Amino acid sequence: MDALDVLEQQHQHVSELLGRIATEPSPGSRTAMVARLVRLIDAHSRCEERLFYPLLAERLGKSSDRCQIDEGRYYRACEEHAMARYTARQLLHTRVTDVRFEARLALVRKTFLDHAEDEEDWLFQKAKRDLTDEQLDIIGDELVHAFDAHMRASEPSRLRIARHPGRPRARTRPRLAA
Repeated sequence: MDALDVLEQQHQHVSELLGRIATEPSPGSRTAMVARLVRLIDAHSRCEERLFYPLLAERLGKSSDRCQIDEGRYYRACEEHAMARYTARQLLHTRVTDVRFEARLALVRKTFLDHAEDEEDWLFQKAKRDLTDEQLDIIGDELVHAFDAHMRASEPSRLRIARHPGRPRARTRPRLAA
């Protein structure tokens, strides 16, 4: 599958989930959706940073000297990813009944969607011009695989706190003074 289609679908999925969170009346459902949102934004941004951007830069570098990715825009995109992850985590740590929840949800929406729009307008256009369909398909397959692996690894059932072997267990009862 074309890498740009994969990433655009992920942008769309996050956008739709943000809309559902905004209109969901059930606090429990909203909380579950926010947890999923955090996982989606984390997986999406990390796959772009660790896979898409480097592969794109490598492929563009091989095709022509004039096609290098602008470093300033690359670092800005990475910072926007970090901000989207941060705002999403802040939202996750905010009760849905908290007066700040709506403001934080709006900030996540603005941060993520502004970044997605900028990326689609600049980077995706560059990739469409300078890469072949075969190259985009190869990158897309790798993105799908990495994204799925990241989502599986961050499933709540897999997020268990491992006890350090040398650390004693936490006490459930206070010690009695001797």
